[in-house]
Amino acid sequence: MNKRISLTIDGQSVSGIISELSRSGLTVEITSPFSGYRTGRYVPTFARASRNYLEIGEQVASELLTELYNDLQLLAEKRDLLTTKFKHVLSKLRQHKASQEELSAKKPELKQQFKAGLLDQKHYQQSLKAICNHGTQQGMQSTELVKQFIDDHLPGWHHSLDHDQLISFLSSD
Repeated sequence: MNKRISLTIDGQSVSGIISELSRSGLTVEITSPFSGYRTGRYVPTFARASRNYLEIGEQVASELLTELYNDLQLLAEKRDLLTTKFKHVLSKLRQHKASQEELSAKKPELKQQFKAGLLDQKHYQQSLKAICNHGTQQGMQSTELVKQFIDDHLPGWHHSLDHDQLISFLSSD
């Protein structure tokens, strides 16, 4: 489904599409004046009796598109300042990603050592668990870095963008 929606927000024409719509949720993507950013809303199974997005989807889509536009507009207005401050965070995120890639490369090596009989089952599992735990810890630290950046520099932000979209926005030129 790709249903187009258009709004005027503070005199600005804003367009988007409802890319997913079901009884339990919807996803909206902004197409103008920004593009490539999306957000959604979903209802857990136990609450679906009280909320049906097939009935209220366009209203909720308008709300989501407005939130998405307002968040992107705020980021655009503060882009220079935020980008400068975000470089430090981005550097740390790149270090975490490199570390995670390095850890992922160790898994096949461990498996080869295990198959070759150089590691017993116990040591193989312990080493694999340590790699996975370290990777999880790196991921949590990355998420916390972005969350702290948001708390420090964007108080009151709606958070309609997920962390990856925020990183993409601040990393792009």
